[in-house]
Amino acid sequence: MKVILTKTYEEGAQKGAEIILAALKNKPDLLLGLATGETPLGIYKRLIEAYKAGEADFSRARTVNLDEYVGCREEDSYRKFMFDNLFDHINLAHDSITIAGHKADPGAEVSRLRGFFERNTVDLQLLGIGPNGHIGFNEPGEALEALVHVTPLAEATVQANARWFADGAVPTQAITMGMGDILRARSILIMIKGESKRGVLRELLHKTTVTTQNPATFLHLHPDVTLIAEESLT
Repeated sequence: MKVILTKTYEEGAQKGAEIILAALKNKPDLLLGLATGETPLGIYKRLIEAYKAGEADFSRARTVNLDEYVGCREEDSYRKFMFDNLFDHINLAHDSITIAGHKADPGAEVSRLRGFFERNTVDLQLLGIGPNGHIGFNEPGEALEALVHVTPLAEATVQANARWFADGAVPTQAITMGMGDILRARSILIMIKGESKRGVLRELLHKTTVTTQNPATFLHLHPDVTLIAEESLT
């Protein structure tokens, strides 16, 4: 695992964007796995800036998202999050975007996305991490699912995400890539932001144990992972 420690979040977001832009330049038809939440917003801002400056072309790229809530309102969906914070501001073709349907039948969406991953390999997967170590919505537990699946959300995750919902009605289920789907990506970029992630980050950095109680530790099994975090968290 390559570790990049920065003084500030902004510096880390810039480095993360540079890694993605370099991958896109090297492979214009890049299949990019994307994450939601507060952590990647700085990266997305810089990708938009690069496109508007004529420094990036997303016209041949494709994307697939890690996860989506089940049964949420449109305004609370990760689909809307991605369009608001990235897709509406770059020249990415809408038919090149793959996200689970938040109102679709969950079983049908799982089948559709499993088919997608049977046919495609993510070139670069962007990840964040939850305070309990979840990656995507692969929550700590006795076992982890390898493939796309519907999962209940841990109470810690529901509480952490409540700030995104004006009425506090956080969905309790999500569709998520499985750990096998994530680890099949050719390369992985994980960015960690926030004091609440300090414990799981330190476990990831200072131990080589792989445990389902901290799903992020499964990244030790991947040969090409870059981790970006602020020095103060380590």
